[in-house]
Amino acid sequence: MLFSLKDLAVFLDGKLVGDPSAQITGVNSPDKAGPKEVCYLEKTENLELAAIKAGCVILSEKELSSPVFPFPVIFVKNPKLAFAKILGEIEKEKLSYYKPGISPLAYVSKSAKISQSAHIGPFCHIEENAFVGDNCILISGVYLGKNSSLGKNCLIYSNVSIREGCLIDKDCIIHCGCVIGSDGYGYVPCEKGHIKMPQIGAVKIGERCELGANVCVDRATMGFTEIGEGCKIDNLVHIAHNVKIGKNCLIIAQAGIAGSSKIGDNVIIAGQAGISDHVEIGDNSIIMAKTGVMGKVKPGSVLFGYLGRPRGEYMRIEALLSKLPDFFNFYKKAKKLIDLDEKNNR
Repeated sequence: MLFSLKDLAVFLDGKLVGDPSAQITGVNSPDKAGPKEVCYLEKTENLELAAIKAGCVILSEKELSSPVFPFPVIFVKNPKLAFAKILGEIEKEKLSYYKPGISPLAYVSKSAKISQSAHIGPFCHIEENAFVGDNCILISGVYLGKNSSLGKNCLIYSNVSIREGCLIDKDCIIHCGCVIGSDGYGYVPCEKGHIKMPQIGAVKIGERCELGANVCVDRATMGFTEIGEGCKIDNLVHIAHNVKIGKNCLIIAQAGIAGSSKIGDNVIIAGQAGISDHVEIGDNSIIMAKTGVMGKVKPGSVLFGYLGRPRGEYMRIEALLSKLPDFFNFYKKAKKLIDLDEKNNR
C-alpha cells in the first residue's frame, strides 16, 4: 500500500488538513500507528490526542469545528466505512498474488467452462459442465460439482465443497470448510426405521453474500434453498433444506434455521438462535442470541428468550406469565387490606 495524503483524501472523498505530499504505507490502531500509517477514530472525546503518532487520522466531518489536531486529518462522513475501503485496497494487493490460470495440480473436466481471468489453485476439482466466471479465485482444494456455477469476482477459500447444481452469484466470498448443497435432513418413518427422502434440489446464493467458515447450506428436496443478495453469514451456521432467506440479512455464529422456513429482508439472527421448521420471520426483525422461534414473527419484531421444559408444563407457565400483572395487582390490594386489618387489631 502506498498513498500520498492527497490521493488518500481523494480516494475517500474526504477533506484533508495536513501535508498533501506525505506518504502513507500502512494501517494500524490509534495506539500503535506510526508516522507512515493511517488509523481512524469515531470519536475524539476523552482521548489523549497528543499520544497519537499516526501519519494520518481519519475523523468524522462533525469534528471539523474542533481545535487544530496535532496530526494530519482526513475528515469524512463515516470514518469506519472509510477505513474499511482502505483495508479493501490492502486485501486486493494480497489477492493479486493469485494470478489467472489453472494449477497443474487441479482437475478440471473438459466440459467445464473456466474464465481465462479466473485462478484455479492446486487440488481443486471441477466437475462436468461447471462454470467459473471472470476474476474468480479458488484458492486450493475447492470442489465444484456438476452443473454448478460461480458468478464473476467470487473468492472461494480452501476446502470448500459446492455440490452439483448449485448457483452462486457474483461478488460472493465463501470461507474455509463451507459445504454448499449437502443433502437436506429428510427421512420417512416406516416399519424398518427411517427411509431417506432423496434431496434432488440445489442451492441458490445471491450476489454479494459472504459465508463464514464451516457454514452448511443444505440442498432443497425439490427446487432451491435460497439465500438473498447481500446476506452475511457468520461461522458455523446451519441452513436447512428449502429455507428462503431474503436480502441483506445478518446471521450470527452457531444459529440454526430448520427446513422450509422463510426469512424476510434485513433480518438479524443472533448467535445460537434456533428457528424451527416452516416458520416465517417478517422483514426487519431481530432474533436475539439463544432465542428459540417456533411460530410466525411479525415484521419489525425483536424476540428474546428460550427455556426448555416439557411442552405441557411450558405452555401452562406461559399462560400464567401473561396473567402476572393481574396477579401482582391483586397481591398489592390484598396486602394493603391485610396491613390495614393488622393495624386495626393492634
